[in-house]
Amino acid sequence: MGLVPVLAQVPADHPWGGRCEITLAELVTEPLILMTRSNAARTVVDEAVSRAGLTPAGVTETGSSAFAQALAARGRGVCLVTDDSRFGLTELIVRTPDGPLTVPLYAGWDAVHYARTALHELVDGLRDHCTRRTETLIGP
Repeated sequence: MGLVPVLAQVPADHPWGGRCEITLAELVTEPLILMTRSNAARTVVDEAVSRAGLTPAGVTETGSSAFAQALAARGRGVCLVTDDSRFGLTELIVRTPDGPLTVPLYAGWDAVHYARTALHELVDGLRDHCTRRTETLIGP
């Protein structure tokens, strides 16, 4: 379907609150709030940190992106999620040596599914949304 950015999110009054981007090396100097290891965004974060030879200052795990954002809003660390910001958080693009940190999205269904036309239309709409969102944040 496409790529979606994994965003660092911080409160507006955080020292990074006025920025649009953060490097991976800068990011790991703060406590991170990450999704559990079963989440694709977490896999992408872990791989990028490992490839760069970095170690996070600390990690808190959660299975809920909304909870990760709530923790970040309370100043408990920097959350890394693919969701739009909530709770007044500021979004930052995470720059790695390989480019912006992104996670691929896939969709699949049984080719003979009774609702395949509706599913195809739904996925097309999601793809368009993801493309627009990604282009808005990191460019084409």
